[in-house]
Amino acid sequence: MIADATGSQTDALRGFIGNGLHTALDVGCGTGEKTALIARDIGSTIGIDPDTGQIRQAHARHGGERLCFRVARAEALCFCEAAFEAVLFNESLHHVPVDRQAEALREAHRVLKPRCGLLITEPIHGSGSLGRELKLYLEEKTQEQKAVEAIEAVMAAEFELRARTVIRIEYHFAGFEEFYGFYAMTRPEAGSDMALKEIVRAGFERCPRKAQGHTVIDYAASVWHLLKW
Repeated sequence: MIADATGSQTDALRGFIGNGLHTALDVGCGTGEKTALIARDIGSTIGIDPDTGQIRQAHARHGGERLCFRVARAEALCFCEAAFEAVLFNESLHHVPVDRQAEALREAHRVLKPRCGLLITEPIHGSGSLGRELKLYLEEKTQEQKAVEAIEAVMAAEFELRARTVIRIEYHFAGFEEFYGFYAMTRPEAGSDMALKEIVRAGFERCPRKAQGHTVIDYAASVWHLLKW
């Protein structure tokens, strides 16, 4: 698998981080790949996720002196006020329960230092080959819409909008089994659902391919750069 094949997410993260930051928090870090990317240019980075198994993997793969991982929830951050110079939600806000998403953003505001930034990336439902053919995230439509509503609800009162952009995110997979293994990592029930697997396979076969044979899975995402008042 080639993740972020066009480099759009990497560019968005690096453009936000800049130089000279000492502390950052990645909320909903999963297995830590994006957190590790963030940590390259920051003195101290913490990734949090409510999933103990994913945090265990993140620690094993990426943990170190300047990067650590903890089990924690976005809506109840276990950090003191003004602890971080940057907070990031990398396609994770819509995974927070819909009635707690605004609370998660207020928690991000609480742990940010004054005039420091919050970066939120959220997939645009139904976009790209992922949305058109595979429809894997159909059940997340409501969560994704509510995430955007939560951002807009807290923005005026808690944050200044510095920029909002749309990026195209592209993954390349050598074959269906590689893709399905990646998909099933976050959806354990998918591994034993053979009917679902065949539906997904049919969609996968309709997706575009690169010259070297890799299948392209792409989608669009909105990126918000917010600044704490």
